[in-house]
Amino acid sequence: MAAYIIENNRWKELVTSWLSIYDVFAPFSSGNNLFYQKVTELNIEDAIFGVVRPVQPLKFFVHPFQERVVPEVQDLKKTIVIGPANCDLAGLKILDRVFMEGDYKDPNYEKRRKNTIIVSIDCARPLSVCFCEKVGIKPFVDEGYDLNLTSVGNGFLIEVGSQAGKELLGDKNSFRQAQELDFEKRNELRNNSSLLVKKYNEKFNIQEKIADSFKTIFPAKEWDEIWKNCVQCGSCTNICPSCVCFFLEDISRNDNFSKAKIWDSCLFPGYARMASGVSPRPLLSERYKNRLACKYMYMVENFGMIGCTGCGRCIAGCPGKIDKRKVLSCVFSSKIEDVRYESVKYL
Repeated sequence: MAAYIIENNRWKELVTSWLSIYDVFAPFSSGNNLFYQKVTELNIEDAIFGVVRPVQPLKFFVHPFQERVVPEVQDLKKTIVIGPANCDLAGLKILDRVFMEGDYKDPNYEKRRKNTIIVSIDCARPLSVCFCEKVGIKPFVDEGYDLNLTSVGNGFLIEVGSQAGKELLGDKNSFRQAQELDFEKRNELRNNSSLLVKKYNEKFNIQEKIADSFKTIFPAKEWDEIWKNCVQCGSCTNICPSCVCFFLEDISRNDNFSKAKIWDSCLFPGYARMASGVSPRPLLSERYKNRLACKYMYMVENFGMIGCTGCGRCIAGCPGKIDKRKVLSCVFSSKIEDVRYESVKYL
């Protein structure tokens, strides 16, 4: 589809024009990280576009932590999310398979998905925890977006990926058509980002086709040792763009009944516990191995795609400082080493 160049001030004017129709969310800086925040005319100058994925995954907007499922959610305002990177769009494919494309569809998810317009970004400054290249994903977007931004000079190269994206742009008087030199600059920036991610991860022994080789390491004895820094808090599962586990809670009162869907975590002691109180995985070591097996084996078997997008959120958000890349390196190398990260380079 079409691609345009727009200057920073014109881009912010365009975003402002959306506010009367849509709820618009974009990244804002807090400390050394980016967090989604609702955009208003008062704060748009502080929004940061086209740098790197925010802390929250795109999952937060289409699969909320807790929501009512009976009765179904009815009215949802159209939402524009500016800032998801390719790792988030890869995670969204898993969510779509689970909640929208199978035999049992989640009507709330389907409504949120259809009401969410995605303005994705190319990562200009990948973080030191990012390892998308190790799982076959690039730090730039090639599909699944309505609009995509690449930061170029004092503006953006905007690529249109859908009819909804085309309609968002409206009058094109503020744009100029992207030329061959613009695409060459974009490709140079994309190549630099890929090289940076590869540099961050060159010391980790992670098989390129990890899904094909994970079955060979599943029985490894190293799993019995490398979980010991895990505090089973669920941070890694909550912040993961592709984790989909949930439980249902019935709420009954004299005048009404409702059923809520709430995120669950395979690291919690109560995960999959049966009514008798028996757990199929009573040991944390078993639950920890199961989490990685889900990403690199079970999701591949069930959905035909790897469940890890290499976003690095599970590393950055771990209070036990577990670096999943080191965990995989230990198991693939059959060596027991310290799996904690040494430092994390943020923005």
